[in-house]
Amino acid sequence: MRAVSVQARARRSGVVEDAAQAFGSWQGERRVGATGVVTCFSFGPIKNLTCGLGGAIVPRTPLEADICRRLRGLGIVESAAQRAEVTTYTIDGFGMRVQMSPLNAAVGLVQLVHFAEAETRRRALWRAYAAALDGIDGVSLVDADVDRTVPALCAVRVLDGRRDRVFHTLLERGIGVGVHYPPNHTQPAFAAWHRPLPVTEHLGGQIMTLPFHQHLTEAAAEHITGELRAALAAETDR
Repeated sequence: MRAVSVQARARRSGVVEDAAQAFGSWQGERRVGATGVVTCFSFGPIKNLTCGLGGAIVPRTPLEADICRRLRGLGIVESAAQRAEVTTYTIDGFGMRVQMSPLNAAVGLVQLVHFAEAETRRRALWRAYAAALDGIDGVSLVDADVDRTVPALCAVRVLDGRRDRVFHTLLERGIGVGVHYPPNHTQPAFAAWHRPLPVTEHLGGQIMTLPFHQHLTEAAAEHITGELRAALAAETDR
């Protein structure tokens, strides 16, 4: 972020920080979101802090906050409280209907009260996975700098072209693995700007995420890792 911010200032551009997976993590001496740039958080079901579905933007200035409010509310200038006292309202530009519902916000506020516990549990679970994965041939843990990060996922690299077969074997054994994420530049939406990125494509064919949330026990992590070990061994015996 420091390097990006320097380059952005030199070009008189702003920085919008995509912190969808990073709630609670640290950037230098500050929590992500308090680093002086516009920061976007996601509070989806599997995120570090959840409200069921929704997100938040941390603006830098009152003007940016005002723009965000208008964008989320159909471009309407006045607040809901102001509109309740008048017979009309003002729309002065583009907007969408993307407000977080009060119900989701209430869930998020309750989750926030317990976030310190979730933070501790996620770090402990990630370390349990790291210990259980140590020494397993054919798989490499993707480091998350867990001392300064609240892990949102536990990602591994399955080596030697075996990812897809191991992935399906684990699903058949009831292990809810995933892939976060397929490389964006290979998606049809970006076809007009496509160019080969061989390293990204190589890694994109290896990554796999293991089940990970603060309610998962360390014993479950050991079981999952054992199933991964067995799946890899089965591939070796092919």
